[in-house]
Amino acid sequence: MRNFVIAAAISMMASSALAQTAPQEFVDKAASAGMYEIQSSEIVLADPAADADVQAFAKQMIADHTKAASDLKAAAGKSGLTVPAAMLPKQAGLVSDLSAATDKVTVYKKQQLDAHEEAVSLHQGYGSAGTDANLKAYADAASPVLKKHLEHIRMLTGPADKALSSSTSTTQPSNEADTSTGTLGDDSATTGGQGTGTGTSPATPVK
Repeated sequence: MRNFVIAAAISMMASSALAQTAPQEFVDKAASAGMYEIQSSEIVLADPAADADVQAFAKQMIADHTKAASDLKAAAGKSGLTVPAAMLPKQAGLVSDLSAATDKVTVYKKQQLDAHEEAVSLHQGYGSAGTDANLKAYADAASPVLKKHLEHIRMLTGPADKALSSSTSTTQPSNEADTSTGTLGDDSATTGGQGTGTGTSPATPVK
């Protein structure tokens, strides 16, 4: 359900906000996004803290976005458009932030999630409402790959968030466990841990 809502939101953004994107503007944004993907992934690959899953994702980003850059250059060339040699300020700032970050893996994953949501929206928007046939063909071909990247990074970020939430929730009722037999069942949890208590409940008043 969550993925459906996100997909619907991206579709609405693509069809409205990007409907009037000019061909050269699309080329500039798509090229800058691709350069960011490659450079940021190279940075995180050099970080010893990056685990195997993050490394695999980063390598895939470099391979796929290198190909996408070549495809974009070919499409732009057919239409007489110029592919920029440098990133736009936004993406350049992201690379700078990542380079300076102490926890590069965490910053990288957050940036990748945001970047791919934007990339999917950009390419879907131009594929459906763009005015240049060559760029529309490129955008339509790139969109499914970008969607897979988005799902991949969601998988990488999701388990970490769940683990953090689980860790936080399991540390709070530790005091209740001290008055139990070692296992907190559903009944004891709802009664403040008294379901398996050891006789510490208040005594019944003698009438």
